[in-house]
Amino acid sequence: MAAPPIRFVGNFDVAAEGKTIWEILCRLRNLGTGRIVTKTEWKLRWPHQPSYLRIVKARPEMDPWLHKGKVWAEWTFRGRNLGVYEFAHDLNRSDWKLVHKHEESELLNNKNKVEKYTLPSTFPLPPLQRYVDKRAAKKSGTQWIEDKDGRAKLDICLDPQFNVYKDIIKQEEPAKKSTSIYSEVDPELFLDWYGQVLPTKVEAWNVGPATYEPRFKPDKSLN
Repeated sequence: MAAPPIRFVGNFDVAAEGKTIWEILCRLRNLGTGRIVTKTEWKLRWPHQPSYLRIVKARPEMDPWLHKGKVWAEWTFRGRNLGVYEFAHDLNRSDWKLVHKHEESELLNNKNKVEKYTLPSTFPLPPLQRYVDKRAAKKSGTQWIEDKDGRAKLDICLDPQFNVYKDIIKQEEPAKKSTSIYSEVDPELFLDWYGQVLPTKVEAWNVGPATYEPRFKPDKSLN
């Protein structure tokens, strides 16, 4: 006989500690214009770098659960002022907290900020692709130059949750080159994006089947 299903009762977001943003703003004058709100998640991940929103304008949809609407706010993320952003998603998460006026000075006077991240502008080709390209270069009569042909341009593709980092990432040629990109990048750099709270769920990447595009065309004059 199968066991009865287990039913969990309570807050589905166990990592959230606070209220939804509309629970806070709808209780404030002018929907909180000029006030500062922050998230528990930001405080847990980067406790020494201030992250908060200064409300510029709020427009709730006044749905029965006060979960929908738009907020325009001046966003300071990890000590860097990113300007005014429009927020319309994840506002119903019970993770927002109002910063009381007597606590604002401590938050605003915190000058700690995240530094720019340096990532390589090129990466070494995998061994199999290097082998195939060398054969293609030899067949086409093209000279193989290791520093040029053995590497490819690296385009940064960020997960949506890390799009906020796109303006503080700079790319340059690595000082120490290797046959593996893992030897050219410090893994601590990527862990810092998560802060002190590592993810508990990793989604599978689905980028489609692998493809190969020849980089060298055969020279018909050699036939």
